[in-house]
Amino acid sequence: MFGYVKPVVAELLVKENEFYRATYCGICRAMKKYTGNLSRMTLTYDSVFLALVRMAYIPDSELGSSLRRCVAHPMKKRNMLNDNSALEYTARAFGILTYYKTRDDLSDEALGKRFLVSFVRPTAARAKRLADLTPLADYIENRLDKITALERANTASVDAPAEIFGDLLGEVFSYGLSGADALVTREVGVHLGKFIYAADAAEDYAEDIKKGRYNPYAEMYGKEGLSVENRASIKAALLMECRDMEAAINLIPFENKITVENIVRNIIYLGLVKRIEFLDKEEREEK
Repeated sequence: MFGYVKPVVAELLVKENEFYRATYCGICRAMKKYTGNLSRMTLTYDSVFLALVRMAYIPDSELGSSLRRCVAHPMKKRNMLNDNSALEYTARAFGILTYYKTRDDLSDEALGKRFLVSFVRPTAARAKRLADLTPLADYIENRLDKITALERANTASVDAPAEIFGDLLGEVFSYGLSGADALVTREVGVHLGKFIYAADAAEDYAEDIKKGRYNPYAEMYGKEGLSVENRASIKAALLMECRDMEAAINLIPFENKITVENIVRNIIYLGLVKRIEFLDKEEREEK
């Protein structure tokens, strides 16, 4: 989810933006408690979306907040969500996801970046251990290994690896839930995962070719550049994933959690769409 799942802040109400930031700070505090103090340096804003979706399934009484100081902002107290089960789960799940991201970075990146990532790896490994969600960790590792096999085979399809990454995030979003709650949240994760994999591949197309790395679009469309038609097709598929995500979000019982729901919808309707504007920009530059 790294770097894609954010709202358009300018379109949030003041109280929504405050809640969004309070959630981020709450996850940071939860990471300190559940996955180790140093794990907080791996925190990203993408984690907030998972926390918000899981908040729909906890009592309203668990969404309280308090003014607190922190190491990053010691001079002024900030509003932070109090610890709750959604924040705890998010901290644990992202501890696992971060570990596997550092593992992939060590194998994919150039020597300089691998050297830097190697310093973070022990922290990520400890966070994964402290997360204490072995079934989820095993599931994630299994799916990532399947994606790696497809990539090493230079699979000429974006759908095949994207489906597996969607399955991975589907498990992350639904883990520990049951019945309809698990089915709905899994759908959110599935379509988000497919969106992220396909969007990331499109954005990294030129760099992957330059560095000789696998890219599904290079295998599908060639390595001479994505045409206007190619990018239009990619964008249409990505917007379809957003639409399917919306259908799942419509089934989540937010009830009185209007602020939570509004932020979630902002991310899907505006944030994800804005994140793929690079496809339009490249089209305009060629005209």
